[in-house]
Amino acid sequence: MTTSTYPQLIAAAESKRRDAERRVNDAVRGVKDLQSLAENAGRSLLNDAEADRARQLMEQKRAAAEDVSLADGEIAALKKLQAEDAALDGQLNTRDATYRAGGSSAAESRHPLAYTSQTLDAVQAAIDSRTSGRFGAMEQRAALTTGTFGAPRAWGSNVLNGPRLLHMAAGVPQQPVDAIFAQVPNLTLPTASASVAETVTLSEYAASTAGSVTLARFGRWTDLSRESLIGADAGAIVGMHTIACAKDLDKVLIDATETAAGSAVAFTADVPAAIRTAMAQVIDNTAAADAADLVILVNPANAALLQDVSPIGGVTQAEGFTKFSGALVYPSSAVNTGFITVANLAAGARYFEAQPVITETDYLPKTSVLTVATSTIAGYGLGLVGGASGFAIMVDVVTP
Repeated sequence: MTTSTYPQLIAAAESKRRDAERRVNDAVRGVKDLQSLAENAGRSLLNDAEADRARQLMEQKRAAAEDVSLADGEIAALKKLQAEDAALDGQLNTRDATYRAGGSSAAESRHPLAYTSQTLDAVQAAIDSRTSGRFGAMEQRAALTTGTFGAPRAWGSNVLNGPRLLHMAAGVPQQPVDAIFAQVPNLTLPTASASVAETVTLSEYAASTAGSVTLARFGRWTDLSRESLIGADAGAIVGMHTIACAKDLDKVLIDATETAAGSAVAFTADVPAAIRTAMAQVIDNTAAADAADLVILVNPANAALLQDVSPIGGVTQAEGFTKFSGALVYPSSAVNTGFITVANLAAGARYFEAQPVITETDYLPKTSVLTVATSTIAGYGLGLVGGASGFAIMVDVVTP
């Protein structure tokens, strides 16, 4: 079944309004014609037949006028919903530089772990009423006790909605799927070759192997005792769950990227120069538009090794992410210590999502424990090979 878009629905309502207006005009015109007939016949009043017809036309006019009013209300309601959805999309879509690498290949997409305020309100209602439920992000073993969760109190918790995600920051394409298995080609990037003369066969490209992705479930759950439910904040709990999901997803993508990169480039004393060399190689391999298409994966313990290059011009404080020679620096504890990987993830990776993030609640009256669980089913596929001629190059930055 095809779902109509707001412009289509508004256009249909406007068409109904025009039809109703036409019927109003036709009825008015019909009454005037009857009056003209009577005047031409030298009569000041309509005869019985003309009067009956005039009454029918006036009824039609009133009905059509009501249809015009209803259509106006429908159009106004649709435009209001369209504006509200556009505002919601603006919150869920990541367009800020803190969530994207920039450059021509960085796509703007819905943040897969962001919750709407309406959904959090629904989760809060389930917590308050201790009822079971399932709540999607889009309006499409030890239990925590008072000793670990705190005694009754007023809540004042920060809520991180839609935490940082590597594939969002790097502009990785996203694809919804209806299966837990996905197939991707694993392509070897081509190199330059000479042109050929007339009637001479072109160079062949057939460097591809079959790859596959098995999607998995990522998430967290929390048990809440009846006492700890007093004042419990849905946003705080779900926020912690989504941070955990984000870190889990980042680790899967980072591990896959480091594995694809293969053996690391040998250590050299000038670490910044080695990283710039790797960047230049990945830009050349993937024919990237510029360094903004790249992401530099670094363990926080090794991030200081990039400090020898200072940014010139522009804002250098309170930036969303550190930049190194134009590329995004993405610090993560999932990165192997002692190594830095330069990658064009927008070209080499793809995010598959079978189940958008949801939060479920289940209440066990025997123990008065409410379980809150947040999860998503997703996975990453790599469509390009890594290594010296691939989309990702790893550099040894510590070994002397």
